[in-house]
Amino acid sequence: MKIITFLVLANLHFALSTKEYEEADRMVTWRLQNIVKKYKNLATGNAEFSQWIEKINNIAVRSDFRVKMEMEGEFNVYDQMRQSYEDKITERLTTIRSLIAQRKGGNRCVKFYQHQQNELKNAYKSSNKRKSQVVTENSRDCPTRKREKRMYDYYNDYDNYGF
Repeated sequence: MKIITFLVLANLHFALSTKEYEEADRMVTWRLQNIVKKYKNLATGNAEFSQWIEKINNIAVRSDFRVKMEMEGEFNVYDQMRQSYEDKITERLTTIRSLIAQRKGGNRCVKFYQHQQNELKNAYKSSNKRKSQVVTENSRDCPTRKREKRMYDYYNDYDNYGF
């Protein structure tokens, strides 16, 4: 009698575990599908982002629970980095707009900041790695010393400086 009770309880636990597993699988599938719905249009024009969304869409319908969970975690890390870089781009663009409006540093600096503004706007559709590079390269203030002017003045004749 004790053996039968043990077997019934063991089967009941297995049945509940299977039910819980199936529910967890449904939930992760639902979350992945929501990611696809949320970001599908936003990813247009950004090859790296589009590849993530396509990969998530494929995994959501064709993979097992473990793979789905891993993909969700990897995407969340990627997406946090993407949003962080885009926030930095937006912050720098706000600063640049203000500097241009104030005409800080004269015409040469206005052109310098307009170039940075262009680079930063174009970076929104770039890979995370490229966003990081663009933010770093375009976070400088207009150079004031002669050496800095030669290095970063986009509108000077570079041939005069050996570039």
